[in-house]
Amino acid sequence: MSRSSASPLRRVYLHAGMQSFVESSGGIFVAGFLVSRGFSYPAALASFALILLSRFALRGLVLPLARAGGLRTTLLTGVVIRAGSFALLPFVTGIGPLLALFLAVSGLGSVLYWTAWHAFMPAVMDEARGGRQVSVQQATSAVVGIIAPAAGGLLLAHGGANAAFFANAALQLLAALPLLYGPNPRIAPDVALDRDVARHARRLYFNEGFHAGCAVVVWNLALFASLGEHFDALGGAMAVAGVAAAAGSLLVGRLIDTGHPRHSLAVAYGAAALALMVKGAAFAHPVLAIVATALGALVTPMTATAMLAPLYAMARQSPCVLRFSMATEGGWDLGCSAACLITAALLAGGASFRLPILLGLGAIAVMAAMLNRWYVRAAERA
Repeated sequence: MSRSSASPLRRVYLHAGMQSFVESSGGIFVAGFLVSRGFSYPAALASFALILLSRFALRGLVLPLARAGGLRTTLLTGVVIRAGSFALLPFVTGIGPLLALFLAVSGLGSVLYWTAWHAFMPAVMDEARGGRQVSVQQATSAVVGIIAPAAGGLLLAHGGANAAFFANAALQLLAALPLLYGPNPRIAPDVALDRDVARHARRLYFNEGFHAGCAVVVWNLALFASLGEHFDALGGAMAVAGVAAAAGSLLVGRLIDTGHPRHSLAVAYGAAALALMVKGAAFAHPVLAIVATALGALVTPMTATAMLAPLYAMARQSPCVLRFSMATEGGWDLGCSAACLITAALLAGGASFRLPILLGLGAIAVMAAMLNRWYVRAAERA
């Protein structure tokens, strides 16, 4: 990687670390916070699903904003709106207008941010070292995840919702600073995507969203329940898990860049299946649940790297990285919201968390098979 390309990526890594702190010290507690305000577990999951579905509905707003101001501008706009959503959350006390406002603001901020982010990353990355660069970003986020959950949990438990979520709003704004003078990729006025590639990527995103819903969103709520609904205990468990997460993505990124991408699939998705099965067995036992969380945290950056490296390669090969992101990332929203709504229905019907957690195994199998076919075809084309 040239010196000129290294500087933007350093800004990206710094931003990714700060953004990860926001997610790990505030974002992971949203569903649990709603439960603490009197929401049932199904209602909390349904509320989270509504945020994702609003993102799906609002994604069309991204293109005109990005065409007018560039990808970085869109990204920073999403950061500011997300800060506003954290500031709104302490005032949500039940189902009503404030909840609707929080869901709408959160959905708008996150759709602007994440759609632009997944276009911004491939636009500034070095194609020859894409696996390593994604893995460094994931490892940076994992290291931050050692401290952030404990800090967020302690602040929620002992400082209250106002202190915790206002602090997260401020941190979210600070996360914009590394990107203020970074590159601002422009968007072409009118291009057409390869429909087959976009369809393939959209299915990948759907299954990754479903897996994330089962393995992360539903699991975090199950862990919260297992630990007696104590935010400090939840934050401590997530901090312990962060220690395990820091190394996994670097291994997978190296396998991708050294010509062994299919080995990365076996490592990442084999570990993901094992982690999900352990979570399904351990959720009702606090000590085992913490162990399962650590295993899951090790797996998360591995699977993210294994999936995002080829997805970013597809995006770079497309005529427009933003249009590719818009056409495909909505699959993640639909997959994760489906997992949340299915879990909400199962819990409302009297089921435990075990079945919805284990449903993620099907998505793991589909992703591994799809990515394996992608690498086989890429090798044939080469």
